[in-house]
Amino acid sequence: MKEAKKKDRCRKLVWFVVGSVLTVAGFLVIPYLIQKYGNKIYKKSLNIDDIDCDEMGPEIVPFEVETKENE
Repeated sequence: MKEAKKKDRCRKLVWFVVGSVLTVAGFLVIPYLIQKYGNKIYKKSLNIDDIDCDEMGPEIVPFEVETKENE
């Protein structure tokens, strides 16, 4: 009986420690890593010069058509 209680206490202690470690990691380590590597990925995505602006023109809508649709 004592051995079963001892095992139960050890399991509870292990789960408590694991939960504490995951909580600390979730609040301290993970946001730091997201900010650090997220910024690096964002900066790399800005350096891409493959945007084709030749076919990007303004969409011209006549004023009269736009007014009739709103009424």
